[in-house]
Amino acid sequence: MNANNYKSATAKIFYGVLGLSIFSIIGGFVSVAAFAASVAGETAWYATVLPILTVLCYVYYFIGLGTLYKEFTGNTYNSLKKVRTAAILSMVGTLCSLIPVAGNIIDGILAIIAAILCIQAYGYLRNAGDFPGTAGAKTLYTATILEIIAAVLSIIPLIGIVGAILNVIVFIMVIVGWAKIKNAPINQVIEQ
Repeated sequence: MNANNYKSATAKIFYGVLGLSIFSIIGGFVSVAAFAASVAGETAWYATVLPILTVLCYVYYFIGLGTLYKEFTGNTYNSLKKVRTAAILSMVGTLCSLIPVAGNIIDGILAIIAAILCIQAYGYLRNAGDFPGTAGAKTLYTATILEIIAAVLSIIPLIGIVGAILNVIVFIMVIVGWAKIKNAPINQVIEQ
């Protein structure tokens, strides 16, 4: 493993994830504003810009993952490749969400598949001896499980607020998890 490649790749991943997280928060406000604009008979151009910015963050995240997984072999390589595949599915889902109704259904299905891949990948990485960011992988594993629980709770009437609160916790955990991976000491890992 090349330490410079690891640091560069994990920095790209971290900043891509940070952008995705920020845009997901902004997305809620943009949805409300776009709805209000449509009721007033106006065009909400910013509702189209946000998904484009989100896709750019996914691309940055994807580039980082593409560099990172190539630094490893075996199950660590395969696990990081699963995270990369999950990122691709999430990006495609975001693009599909631009299509009314059917796009949101496709986005939901792809999000479920991506979450399953992430649980598998982080489940392995949290104990991988050749991966410096095991502490971050543990955090991301827990965050992914909480994300699934939040998604289920958010569709249940009167309990949906619990899902929203969990989403805030997941938001923080994902940023913290990737920060731990980015800042992990590399010297604790066996060189490959």
